[in-house]
Amino acid sequence: MAYPMSRAVLEARTVPLPTSPVVWSGYVQKTIRACFGVALLWALAVAMLGFYSPLEIGKVFEDVAHFVPALLFVIGFVGALALGHEIGHAFKHVLGYGNLKSVSKHRAHTVLPQRGRRLSHVSVLSGLLAGSVAAAAIRAVAEDWLGSLLLVGIAVLLLLPTLKYLRLAQIVWQQARDDHHHLQDIVAGGEHSIATVAAVTNEELMVEDRAMFHVGLEYRTSGQLETARIRFFDYPVWAPAAGNVFDVWFDPERPFVQDNIMIERRYVGQEFAQLADEPVAGQHQRDPEAGPGQELGPDGTVSGSGQAGMAKIPQWMADETHSSGPSTPHAARRTRFLICIPPNLIAVLALAGTLLVPGMIDDVPWWTLAALWAYTVLTIVNAAMYWQFMVRSRWFIRSGVSFGATEAAVFTGFFAAGFAMVTTRTMVLGPLNGEMEWTAAHVLTWAAVIGALLVFEWAFTSNTWALKHLNAEFPAPPEAIQEALTGHNPDGIDQLERDYGYRAGVFLCD
Repeated sequence: MAYPMSRAVLEARTVPLPTSPVVWSGYVQKTIRACFGVALLWALAVAMLGFYSPLEIGKVFEDVAHFVPALLFVIGFVGALALGHEIGHAFKHVLGYGNLKSVSKHRAHTVLPQRGRRLSHVSVLSGLLAGSVAAAAIRAVAEDWLGSLLLVGIAVLLLLPTLKYLRLAQIVWQQARDDHHHLQDIVAGGEHSIATVAAVTNEELMVEDRAMFHVGLEYRTSGQLETARIRFFDYPVWAPAAGNVFDVWFDPERPFVQDNIMIERRYVGQEFAQLADEPVAGQHQRDPEAGPGQELGPDGTVSGSGQAGMAKIPQWMADETHSSGPSTPHAARRTRFLICIPPNLIAVLALAGTLLVPGMIDDVPWWTLAALWAYTVLTIVNAAMYWQFMVRSRWFIRSGVSFGATEAAVFTGFFAAGFAMVTTRTMVLGPLNGEMEWTAAHVLTWAAVIGALLVFEWAFTSNTWALKHLNAEFPAPPEAIQEALTGHNPDGIDQLERDYGYRAGVFLCD
């Protein structure tokens, strides 16, 4: 999506993060899921304090009534901390920019603007509040009135800050949506101009695999020639060169207000500068044949970034570049099917075993059955995600869902189900000691639970293969893909699929 020139001027401390409308929508969905996920995980962790007190930590391994709540507390706590980073990562793209934070002379990264952190704050506070209320209710049912009153007091203390940050988060969210629609309106209804790159300087700074350039633009506004010098961030493989083209849109009523001047780079049909992998020592000089602003070293090569990483390219492009070349439809479908076999097999085993347990194994307590069903549901959800990948579902590619979350859920479910089964004598010790015969239910449930280890290991392999084989039989020009992922055209990604069969979305951007 085009972004305001005010975010790219030399004095700005922001880094534009352009996304197409389809990718932007995917990041919106990712942000919402992450916020609700963090809130639910914190609520789960705190609610478990209704079953046991941290002062009773020594009793955790004595019986399942203490162990399972303690395990769920750890899962909720660790999961909430891990997922919390996803809110900031996704919401940066919803806002369309991040703040620049330097790590070293040649390295920097983007961070979520301060106002965007309100979403993380309200997610955490909402989870803590809901968990405290739930824990208080559990304590009250157990007639632990002192513990219940203490938790009620904590909930009361959390109520006001939660309501405050909820209101602030609503304001930030609405502002982000309004800003996005405002930019769309200028592109749709404003005057359009073509900007030509007149000068380029490589600033030798890498920002999350993208290089920073100072770019001089020349364009016409209402018949008048205008010039602008901006900071531009892009992968070195698409380093800008003199003569490259940018699209410019502006509000005809306020044509010189930088907040209302939208710029967007074109990729298709452009010639890019060839950057050297290493910097050139000595004083730089201008080469008139190289075009204004391109800095050359004494040997005539364009200066690099000072880092060997100047060869950085998008991950989706790296995977496709290192593949063996265009695949046949049959081979690509077969590979995606093979990737999906382990998760689907584990889900089938879990479902079959859990269904057979009540009829084949005696004296199985309700919590063990509950743990088995929870594990079964998690394996089915994980298998469904892999199935969506196998059929190249547009929803899967565009909504920002990933294997990581469902695989992590399966692995954590392994601990709960495994411990519940170990503490149920008829499921483990009975058959092992020869007190009862092994049944199909025993074999299937244990195969399914142990299979979680396979799923966890498979995660590393499947994630490595995923981008390589998502569009293996549908090669498309990298510049066309990049333009569809970052351009303003809402039909760009659909056009990419119509022209090449290539399916793109936020799944490629993460």
